[in-house]
Amino acid sequence: MLGSLVSAAEAQTLFFERETAKDSTRIALTMDGGTVNGTKTWRPKQEAHGARGTLQGGMKGPVISATWDYTVEGSDQSEQQIYKLDGDRLLIGTGELVERNNDAKLTFKDPSAVKFTTVLQRVEAREPKAGTPERKAIMDAMREPVSGQIGKPVIFTGGVRASGSWARFQGNVATTDGKKPTKQDAAELLELDFFALLTRDADGAWKVAHWGFAGDTGASEAAREKFPKAPWVLFE
Repeated sequence: MLGSLVSAAEAQTLFFERETAKDSTRIALTMDGGTVNGTKTWRPKQEAHGARGTLQGGMKGPVISATWDYTVEGSDQSEQQIYKLDGDRLLIGTGELVERNNDAKLTFKDPSAVKFTTVLQRVEAREPKAGTPERKAIMDAMREPVSGQIGKPVIFTGGVRASGSWARFQGNVATTDGKKPTKQDAAELLELDFFALLTRDADGAWKVAHWGFAGDTGASEAAREKFPKAPWVLFE
């Protein structure tokens, strides 16, 4: 159950979404003790502009109060958000927002009057731990093509996230013996971050769909553009 997840000692990242004929809302929340960080993205279906930004706040019981700093139509905005966790749902509080003391941040005029009328459903996502069969299978799928490019056997350190029949790895690559590759271009690649997007076939075997080294988010952005049906939670 969701309640047991958020009460665990280690940080938990949960994902929620709501799709309607008019718009979509996606929220990612990382809860670590009483601290909450994440992102919120709102996209209208018929307009070019949406809003995306970061969430920072705290949690008491099932209620989260956070500040959403976001950009919409090129303008930076900031407003208070109040959420409530309810099983596998995230409820968004609505109410009158006001600006206080010339502060650019909008806050609820009366937080006690907030009504939870908008519901987001939790999106399945898992993070296989080191030593588990699923994580090992994902690592093995990446090992052959990446070792081929580097010219030596490699190991991976980083995070794996999976959702349905998709998974992603992001982190670093190193040679198993700790020695630099003889090829200069391969040695330079190992100085960069590594990203891979994988799919699982009908037989349960993981295969690499896209991978690359980059000093920024270029590899993950390329994968997202190439595979638009991949779950959005893999790119958060």
